[in-house]
Amino acid sequence: MSDTISSNGGPRADSFVCDLSSPRSIASAVNKIAMMHPDIDVLVNNGAQFTTGSLEDHTDEQIMAVVNSAVAGTMILTRELLPLLKARARADIHNVVSMSGLPYARFVGASLPFRAAKAAQDGFTQGLVEELQGSSIRITSIYPGIIEDVSPVTADWQRQRGIDEGLTNKEVVDAIIYALSAPANVSLRQIVIERTRSDFLL
Repeated sequence: MSDTISSNGGPRADSFVCDLSSPRSIASAVNKIAMMHPDIDVLVNNGAQFTTGSLEDHTDEQIMAVVNSAVAGTMILTRELLPLLKARARADIHNVVSMSGLPYARFVGASLPFRAAKAAQDGFTQGLVEELQGSSIRITSIYPGIIEDVSPVTADWQRQRGIDEGLTNKEVVDAIIYALSAPANVSLRQIVIERTRSDFLL
């Protein structure tokens, strides 16, 4: 991905391998980030393991991996990077949750472990808003519906979609960029991204 960004006219991007279900792996990644980018001012938490199927279909290891990556991993990574973010005059944290974590969204496709993990991630995000009140850090939670992953280097990334078509990861990226572009006195706390012909809402 780093080479793709550079070859398409973007800045040099550093990449770090991190297993969000492993505190040791998170600590290693944070140390590298702090060393190479002490001026970090944006954190986007978008890591999670998506699973389908019933609860009975999941092994203990699968349940732990889903919950640890979305909940514990997000919390630990955020906690470790908070000192750097707080040191900035202005910083942002964007947590990509999921409509699966909203109490009014129907259960569509996602497994119970995933939905429970996303509900917990939502609770963490809202609690973080209260805990960091008065700081220089803005916090936004993004709730995308069912999305299709498309590559930014393909024509499909820029293609205008019809009303019957679904969402892509580009809509999530656009929402985060929109939130980042808001004036310093404006914080977009929650952004729900749903297709016009809803898959989720009751």
